[in-house]
Amino acid sequence: MRLGILGAAWIGPMGLIEPAKEADGVEVAAVAARDPQRARAYADEHGIPLVFDSYDDLLASDEIDAVYNPLPNSHHARWTIAALEAGKPVLLEKPFTANADEARQVAEAAEQTGLVVMEAYHWRFHPQADRAIGLVASGALGEMTHVEAAMVFPSMHGPDDIRYRYDLAGGALMDTGSYALSNLRAFGELDVVRAECEEMAPNVDRRTTAELRYRHSGATASILSEFTGTDRKAELGDPEDIDPEAFDFEFRAEVVVTGSKGRLLVDNPLAPMWGSGLTVSDSDGNTVHHEPAEQVGTYTCQLRAFRDCVENDGPNLYPPLESIKTMELIDAVYQAAGLPVRVGI
Repeated sequence: MRLGILGAAWIGPMGLIEPAKEADGVEVAAVAARDPQRARAYADEHGIPLVFDSYDDLLASDEIDAVYNPLPNSHHARWTIAALEAGKPVLLEKPFTANADEARQVAEAAEQTGLVVMEAYHWRFHPQADRAIGLVASGALGEMTHVEAAMVFPSMHGPDDIRYRYDLAGGALMDTGSYALSNLRAFGELDVVRAECEEMAPNVDRRTTAELRYRHSGATASILSEFTGTDRKAELGDPEDIDPEAFDFEFRAEVVVTGSKGRLLVDNPLAPMWGSGLTVSDSDGNTVHHEPAEQVGTYTCQLRAFRDCVENDGPNLYPPLESIKTMELIDAVYQAAGLPVRVGI
């Protein structure tokens, strides 16, 4: 399967190029960017054989079988629909689109073309995700009463970074928070009770908290979504020149499921190969079960799943109908916090 990348994105090496070296039957064959020179430099750096002068040229090529779309959030819907109309399945970076209405448009295009669109919530494709969901479903914790998800990332990017721009559908909730909400949704559908955003720019959140409730059980839930260090970005200069050891900002990624009989800690669900795995404690806090995480990378698992879905009609763990529900939840959090829903192009 020959994949083309839309945009010379920083996530490309982690999200596709390196995993392709571990996934049989996959080749990163091409890249296109708004700036052809940047695309050629990107291709040279990462050993990509083909460079196209435009996204349209890449989509029209018979030398490309499928597309990886890591463009800014505001561009997800437009170019994913264009790829589908060009006959190309799409591995689409999260969040799926800028808002739920756009997500429905992508879902309709996928249905009409019969092609795969898989949202790249890479954590969900790692074996640990199924084990965590299975533990809760088995009743090992008793009746689920509360789930909390925290995704806090340090930020070393400048003020023009796509995550910080409303016109590109940015904000912490669209990045770290989308992971947290997808984590919560693994255990059931939710409604938003209340939410609060701390803005770093007009309509752009650097920190979002929300309280939610599971529809069928009444269990409560909460998220913490945050970019740390954004208040210092102006003094940092070029991120490539920053000494990481001098950049002391918080990273936190965890999910905690509390039940009537125990508690499950998922350490670093985002990148389980870098965490300690799953730990179940009893009501007194004593560890009763521990499963270390497998060391396979989440992005490798995801790419293998995408290839299997496209070529062998394998399961799609994050299809458009799931993505619509996550985007509806993101929209609802923003609205509850008094910020506008993101917009696309």
